[in-house]
Amino acid sequence: MIIGEQVPAGKVEEVIRAAGGTQLESVRLFDIYRGEQIGLNRKSLAYSLTYRAADRTLTDQDATAIRLKIIKALETELGAKIRSL
Repeated sequence: MIIGEQVPAGKVEEVIRAAGGTQLESVRLFDIYRGEQIGLNRKSLAYSLTYRAADRTLTDQDATAIRLKIIKALETELGAKIRSL
């Protein structure tokens, strides 16, 4: 995602965890990029997310629904822009 430079990665993770709910098992920041391609005072953060349900196997549709909920929260609460889905 692309987000303002002033937004701490910890705040981004907090929003991801809150939106992901109990089926979001882990969140890991694995890349930070700053450069001309994304604009001044912006950074690109890439996260790895793991989903898991204790009582069943999650379907692709389940994972997509969780991911879309997280994306909406990031866009609404932090003004993030998702680079690609």
